[in-house]
Amino acid sequence: MQLKLSLILLPILYPTQRESYRDNKRNFLVTFVLGCITATIYYFGYAIYRSYEFVNGIWVFNPTPKYGWNNYFLSTEFSHLIHPSYLALYLLAALLIVGFELRRWKKIKSIVKIVTIFGTLLLITSIILLQSRAGILGFGLLTFVWLLYLVFSKRRYILGVGVFLVLVILTILVFTKFNRISNTATSLENTADSGLNNQSKEDATAIRFWIWKSAFSAIQEHPIWGGGTGDVRDELKKQYIIRGMKSSAFYRHNAHNQYLETWLGTGIFGLLALLAMLFVPLWIGLKRRDWLLVGFLGLCSMNFMFESMLNSIAGVGFFAIFYTILVSNLAVNNAKPLS
Repeated sequence: MQLKLSLILLPILYPTQRESYRDNKRNFLVTFVLGCITATIYYFGYAIYRSYEFVNGIWVFNPTPKYGWNNYFLSTEFSHLIHPSYLALYLLAALLIVGFELRRWKKIKSIVKIVTIFGTLLLITSIILLQSRAGILGFGLLTFVWLLYLVFSKRRYILGVGVFLVLVILTILVFTKFNRISNTATSLENTADSGLNNQSKEDATAIRFWIWKSAFSAIQEHPIWGGGTGDVRDELKKQYIIRGMKSSAFYRHNAHNQYLETWLGTGIFGLLALLAMLFVPLWIGLKRRDWLLVGFLGLCSMNFMFESMLNSIAGVGFFAIFYTILVSNLAVNNAKPLS
C-alpha cells in the first residue's frame, strides 16, 4: 500500500501547484532526459571498469563474468542497479521527449544539437543492450510511429527511408546477435506450434503465459471484488503450486501484468478504474494532439501488459510523477488561475 500512496498524493497536490506544473514542465522534462543520458554514461563506464582485469602484468579486456555466461554490457549485468525493463522504460520516455523537442531543431544551438545526437545514440544503444523485450517492442513502436509521422505528415521521404533502413538493420541485429531475444522468438514459435501445455513451466518466455494463466484462474475465484491487494501473492502461489510451477511458487512471482494484478487485487471495478485512468486521458490527448501525453500513456499501457509496474517504487514513482505532470497539463490549458 505504501508504494501506491504516490498515485494518490501527487494528484492531490495539483490544485495548489497548478502554475508550478505549467511553468516548470519543460525544465522537468529536459532534466529527466539529461538524467537518463548521465545514467547510461555511468552504466557504460561501470561495465568497462568491470571488464578489465590485471592478468600476468597486463590489463585484459574481458566482458564475460567469471561464472562464464552473460556479459557486463548486457541485460541485468549492464543495468545492475535497477531492473532492465524499468530502465528501458525510462530511456524510451527520454527518447519520446527528445523526439517531441525536435520541432525546435532549427532554433537549437549547434552545441545542443551535438549533445542531443550523442545522447540519442547512447539511449538507443542502451535500450538494445538491456535486452528488455518490452523495451525492444516499445522502441520498435516509437520508431514506426515516427516513421509514419515523417512520411505522411512532414513529407520527409528521404529521411523516412533512412529511418526505415535503420529500423530493419537494428531488427536483424537484435534477433541474430542477442540470445535472449532470439530465444524468446523461438519459444513463442514453439508455443504457437504445439500449444502452451506442451511447453516447460520453467522456460523464461513460456513461464509468463503460465503465470498469466494462473492469474486468470485466481481471478475466477474473486472476479467482482478481488482478493485484496495484500493477498495477491498468496492467491497466485496457490495456483503455482497446483500447476507444479516450483520456481514461481518459491519466488512468489507477481502476475507480470498490471491489468491482471489490479483485477486480482481490487476486482473488476479496480480494473475499470485503471483502464479509465489510462484511456480517458489518451482519448483526450489524441483529440488535442498532445503527442507527448499520448506517447507516455501508450508506453505505460504496453508495459502494463508485461510487468506489474505499480508494485515497485521504480514503476509507481515514474508513473505517478509523469502522469500528474502530463495529464494535469490538459487541465492547465483550459483552467483559470487559482485566486
